[in-house]
Amino acid sequence: MMRGPSAGSATPTRETGRVEAFTDGVFAIAITLLVLDLPIPTSGNFAGSLAEHWPSFLAYAAAFFTLAAIWVHHHALFAQIRRVEPPVLLLNLLLLLGISLLPWPTSLIAMAIQDGNHLDGVIACGLFAAASLIVMCGWLGLSIVLAHRPHLLVEDSGVEWMRSNAREVLVAGIPVVLAAAAAFLNPALALALFIAVPIYFFYSTSRVRSRPDPEPADTTPGERR
Repeated sequence: MMRGPSAGSATPTRETGRVEAFTDGVFAIAITLLVLDLPIPTSGNFAGSLAEHWPSFLAYAAAFFTLAAIWVHHHALFAQIRRVEPPVLLLNLLLLLGISLLPWPTSLIAMAIQDGNHLDGVIACGLFAAASLIVMCGWLGLSIVLAHRPHLLVEDSGVEWMRSNAREVLVAGIPVVLAAAAAFLNPALALALFIAVPIYFFYSTSRVRSRPDPEPADTTPGERR
């Protein structure tokens, strides 16, 4: 049986629909901004122009798959939630802060590699890592808060899901930090490591989604025993 908040609790709870809709909008805008930074090839020399701007396409791939993996995992996380409280809203906003920042360092990385400026590449990769870590801090906070507030979850089994999710976020932070360090050697190598993060999240999400979805909690008055 689900444990609910005490009758005298003053903490407001809300449905998740508005949170998910707002979050989806931020993801959509961030992904669109990534496309706007892709270069337009020179007429008459498409092949050469596209090859010349390979850093832009590699940076785009790293950022796009990062955003895609986070969105898919965010969807899986909110499938476990039936209501939200203010701490959940604030932590979700922290996650969105990192999401909205990602297009900026993505553009900077491509520019730095294209121009061959090593120091600029290190700084740009550091900013990309910082934005990714902001996302992970929000994600980790959501998992911890929800693990300690089972009345917000569809089922009590979601508590263990949140704990497992928190561990996965901590593990995913390792290649992000390594990528920032690798930028001192080669910014392009850092980009390759950044791509490893969404690959890990796609794998972990596929394992989560292979389990049956939790049944919605029956909240009809008088029908629960």
